[in-house]
Amino acid sequence: MRWLVRSMLRWMVFLMTPVDPTGFGEILAGKVSELSKETRHDLPIGEYLIAPQMFENIYLGETFTFYVNVVNESESNVVNVCLKCELQTSTQRVALPCSVQDTIIEASKCDGQVISHEVKEIGQHILICSVNYKTLSGENMYFRKFFKFPVSKPIDVKTKFYSAENQDVYLEAQIENTSSANMFLERVELDPSQHYKVTSISHQDEFPEIGKLLKPRDIRQFLFCLSPMDANNTLGYKDLTSIGKLDMSWRTSMGEKGRLQTSALQRIAPGYGDVRLSVEKTPACVEVQKPFEILCRLYNCSERALDLQLRLEQPTNRHLVFCSPSGVSLGQLPPSQYVDFVLNVFPVAVGIQSISGIRITDTFTKRVYEHDDIAQIFVS
Repeated sequence: MRWLVRSMLRWMVFLMTPVDPTGFGEILAGKVSELSKETRHDLPIGEYLIAPQMFENIYLGETFTFYVNVVNESESNVVNVCLKCELQTSTQRVALPCSVQDTIIEASKCDGQVISHEVKEIGQHILICSVNYKTLSGENMYFRKFFKFPVSKPIDVKTKFYSAENQDVYLEAQIENTSSANMFLERVELDPSQHYKVTSISHQDEFPEIGKLLKPRDIRQFLFCLSPMDANNTLGYKDLTSIGKLDMSWRTSMGEKGRLQTSALQRIAPGYGDVRLSVEKTPACVEVQKPFEILCRLYNCSERALDLQLRLEQPTNRHLVFCSPSGVSLGQLPPSQYVDFVLNVFPVAVGIQSISGIRITDTFTKRVYEHDDIAQIFVS
């Protein structure tokens, strides 16, 4: 009884043998020639079937596939043959499905199967293969083999977040090929959390497929825009820290497919304090000495009701003059709510002018929130 294990590290599996008595290699070579319409003598098929002699270049997210074969080299049959394959990692021991269970192997015959497993951890892995069988004399026999191989990380992902004034969040993802082989990115998508809807921002150049090819140490950048499902959600900034997960799939030069998904991406919520002021509507360009309006929205980002009062301070340079009354009460604003107000502005000088001098007072605590340079207007 002899144990034979040969690795199938990709989409092709071969047994290492000096000759091919079954003619399988010739059949495979014929099929390749039939599909390619040419005869290739440099392919590793034919009279000699070549396979790697050790596990190598196994990466996280890929499917590790191998062929295990039990050969009876004795002159008598063996019964109750049971094959057990397990994969030991640093954190767990996974039992792999085996169909060679309680079978009979005749003399000079074999039985085996192809087993696949998606690799989900990096680090050292140990493939443990065990065989139980019984001879015709009733003697129970047992042996096992160990095969060690490392699993490394194929890609490295770095993310950056940018917050916009309208509560949108921009995610920049940098993906680097850390493997030793070329990689073709098939899919890079962001699976948003329940609080966001996502839009992919991509550049379609003349050769879009070349942009998906990653050579070793190459880096590609991807940009996503996330908009809150509830545009008026203000108190929900704590909930809006969870962005979602980045989902990536690729193929290598030999057609091996891999897929990885990051853990939930988190961002630091912007610190607006108790209140947040945003400009909802304003003209980009106005004429000098012609009044215009800007629409402002004030959010209550605190967890209590606020009694707010609007006060306007005229700027010292007097380039823009407020025509709206100051000291106006905005009323009580519950948590997670907002109030709109309109400001009338009179431009005095030409050029790019900033709107400043808006003061919001909480009459309960007497705290004053200052808002300067909230928008810029070009005065012509």
